[in-house]
Amino acid sequence: MRMRIIFAILFLILMVPALADTGKAKFRASGNRIEILNNDGRMCVLDQQPSTAVESFDGSAVIISERGYVKKDDLDRCAPNVMVHVSTIPRNVGVLADINLGAKLYVAVDFVTVRPMRYLATVARLDSVKNLVTINGTYLDGQSLSKLQRYAFGSSGEAGSAVISPDGRYVAPAGQIDCSEDASPGVWDIERNIKVITGEQSCNKLFSLTGNGED
Repeated sequence: MRMRIIFAILFLILMVPALADTGKAKFRASGNRIEILNNDGRMCVLDQQPSTAVESFDGSAVIISERGYVKKDDLDRCAPNVMVHVSTIPRNVGVLADINLGAKLYVAVDFVTVRPMRYLATVARLDSVKNLVTINGTYLDGQSLSKLQRYAFGSSGEAGSAVISPDGRYVAPAGQIDCSEDASPGVWDIERNIKVITGEQSCNKLFSLTGNGED
């Protein structure tokens, strides 16, 4: 835990300025508000100040900071001058990279090397820090730093840099939906705790992406 806190401090020093520039086109952070760009610029006031505004892959939430998120439904029906509550994932797991409220899952990425920046993932329930996946590329307490670094992967380390499938079964911790054998970290089957190896079309279907036919 002490090592994770040290890395978290280093992240804040090195990476926080980059977080403010990661918003997707549908939302924008502005002061203590979220601007909904595809709704005539309507503003929602939050009870915490956002540093970014990135919609989750499944569209259930908007990530607004390193740990914070708001329900998309709350933004859809926000009223002027009524604050929208910001929920948070647990501390000391890294940066919230994607979230799926229907499946009650989040994935966070935490860096373990600085030059180059390389990361490990935590895939957990919303109220937990226990990793549901224990394969190479995950952050596991008790492992030596050298072993953790051996399996770390490249990532932007920002909100939206990972992808959870809409059904909550699969995760692409680096955001690259690639199920090839040599993909690193590739795609993980959360339920079976294994790396998924399959063809491109089948891989895309796991995340409900466009694609027809079988490999």
